[in-house]
Amino acid sequence: MCSIVFDAEVVVPPSHLNVAFFEEVLETALRTARVQLLAIHIRMGSSTGENYCSQIYRAKVSFKRPDHPEQQMVFIVKSIPRQDSVEFIEDLEVYLKEKITYTEVLPRLELMMQCKRRFGPKLYQCIKEPESTLVFEDMGQVGFKMASRELGLDEEHCQLVMERLAEFHATSMVLAVLDPHIFDAYTDGMLSPRGLAKDDGLLMRFFAGNGKELHNLVGSWPGFERIAEKIGKYMQNQRANLERSQAPQEKEIKVLNHGDLWLSVWGSPGIDLNYFFYTSLTLEVLRHRRSQLLRSYHAKLAKTLLNLDLGVPVPSYEQILEEVHRREAYGFFASYGIFPTVSQDKAQTADNNLENFKDEDFANHKVRQMFESRRLAETLRYSLPYFERAGVFN
Repeated sequence: MCSIVFDAEVVVPPSHLNVAFFEEVLETALRTARVQLLAIHIRMGSSTGENYCSQIYRAKVSFKRPDHPEQQMVFIVKSIPRQDSVEFIEDLEVYLKEKITYTEVLPRLELMMQCKRRFGPKLYQCIKEPESTLVFEDMGQVGFKMASRELGLDEEHCQLVMERLAEFHATSMVLAVLDPHIFDAYTDGMLSPRGLAKDDGLLMRFFAGNGKELHNLVGSWPGFERIAEKIGKYMQNQRANLERSQAPQEKEIKVLNHGDLWLSVWGSPGIDLNYFFYTSLTLEVLRHRRSQLLRSYHAKLAKTLLNLDLGVPVPSYEQILEEVHRREAYGFFASYGIFPTVSQDKAQTADNNLENFKDEDFANHKVRQMFESRRLAETLRYSLPYFERAGVFN
C-alpha cells in the first residue's frame, strides 16, 4: 500500500493529487507500467508569496521496479485554482497555451537543435479537471538553480540568456515555416485587448495601481518634473498604450516570444528583449553592456538560422535594433508593471497572494512597499530618461 504525506505547509491538500494521479505520472516518466509506488511526499515547491496565480508543489515519489532497487523521482506540480480573481487566465486560454507549448512546440524546437539544447522541463502529465494541473520534471535535480530575482543577473548569465533566447527565437521562425498554423494559439499575450478588457480585472487593476505609484514616485524627484508630467499624461490613456506596446506592426520580424511562457506571444523579438532588459539585469549590465548583449543575441540568431538551412531570411543587426527600438514601450511597461514585483525584497512577500490583493487597502500598501525598493529607484532614474529620449511618452 502506497502512503501519501503532505507537509504541514500545504494548508489545503489538493484531493486530485492522489496515488492514482502519481501512478500515471510515474508510468509516463519511466515509459513503463511495471512500477510499484511505495510512498509520496508533497511539500510546497516555492516560497510563500512567490506565485500569484498558481500553487507550486514538489512531489517526491518512491517506487520500485522489477529487478531494480528502490528509487525516487522528484516532480514539480503546478496547479491553477479556478478563482474569480484570476479570470484573465481563462480569458487568455493560459492552460491550453501552456499545454501546447510543452507537448508540441518545445519538443519540436529541441529536435531542430538536435536535442543539444533544452528549452524547458519535460511535461509528464496535464489535466484540466478538477483544476488545471501540469506535472514537470524538477530541473533542480539536473543541476539548475534559481537566480536571485532581487539582485538581477550578472553579465555572464545575461550572455547565456541572449544565446539561448536567440536559439529559441530562431527555431520558432523555422517551425512557423514548416507548420504555418503552429502558433495560431499565441495571438494573445499579457497585454492583449482580451487580457486588459475589464477595468476591475486583476491585470488592469494591478498595472493601473503601479502606474499611479510610479507617477507619484517620479513626481517627488527633483529634476524629473518634465518626465513626471509626461508619465501622468501617458497613464491617462494607459490601457490603449499598453495594448499598443504589444500589438502587431507591419513588416516586423516574428518569433515566439518566451515571456513567462504561459503568456507567450507570436510577435516581434523586441518584446522579449525589452522585457528581459528591464526586469532581469543588474543596473550595471543594463547601463554598460546592453549593446554587447544585443550583438551576442544577433550573432547566435544568425548562426542558428544558417545552420538550420531552411531558407528563413537572416535579419541584419540593424533590423534587430529596429525591432528593439519599436518595442521600447514594452520595456517601459516592464519597468513599472513587472519589475517592482521582481525586485521586491523576499522578506516583504510572505503575505503576497491573490486573496489578500482583493483587499484594496492591502493592495495599496503592497504597491507602495514595492516602489520603496532602492534597486527599483536607481534603475528608474537611469531608464526613464532613456525612455523619454526613445519617444515612449510621445
